[in-house]
Amino acid sequence: MSTEISLTTEQWIAFHLSPLQQGMLCIVLPMILACAGLLLTRQLVHQRFLRQHHDMAGPFFNTMGSIYGIFLAFIVANTWQFYAATGSNVVQEARCLQSLHDDAAAFPQPFRGELRTLLRQYRESLVSEGWKSLRKGRSNAETSALALKIAESYASHPVETLAESTYFHESVKNLETMNSLRASRIDDASSGLIPFLWCILIAGAVVTIGFSYLFSAQNFTTHAVMTLLLTGLIGLTFYTIITLDFPFTGFVAISPDAFLRVKMM
Repeated sequence: MSTEISLTTEQWIAFHLSPLQQGMLCIVLPMILACAGLLLTRQLVHQRFLRQHHDMAGPFFNTMGSIYGIFLAFIVANTWQFYAATGSNVVQEARCLQSLHDDAAAFPQPFRGELRTLLRQYRESLVSEGWKSLRKGRSNAETSALALKIAESYASHPVETLAESTYFHESVKNLETMNSLRASRIDDASSGLIPFLWCILIAGAVVTIGFSYLFSAQNFTTHAVMTLLLTGLIGLTFYTIITLDFPFTGFVAISPDAFLRVKMM
């Protein structure tokens, strides 16, 4: 029985929208809404009323903006660390694959040939099909089946000599490490910011931008430009978070180059 995995809003945006569409949703649309909100506020609230509260609104806005800015910076820093760790894990996983292929030279035929064939097929499947699945936040069935075959090959191989035993145990350790990194890679492809934090981020953005309406600049164009710049900066931060949260999608998607550099005979 197949089960449907429900996607969060952030996952749906990352997996179904192109980077350009994500930029329109995260940056352009909020800027349009912010400008419309400012225009509506100017029509409903008299400028004389807004000027009366300038002295009090200024310090409040500065304090609130600082707190929200620190929170945004904290989230971006965390997502960047997550992205960097994922990239490092991919490189380490490729190194484990290279070690498995190299250490297979110590094994007798036909096991050596069969193992290297499986490793080569696994690399090719991962690069061609597995990476496409990662862009959708899931694993590839063919690649997973090949990974299982590699593990079964090691499990069923009888070790006969001491020299072979040394390489065999080292290969099993590399295989376990590679499988662990593979599982982390698949998890990282679909994990994102928890919805609660997104609610806090969006609520903070709405309050911060809405508070900027309380300042009554005599020139509406100047006020609108400042509001648009503030909204665009917050939207750009949201776009950055989504892009880094899903490291195998978007403009800065991690490529399979580390696996392409693995040398296999």
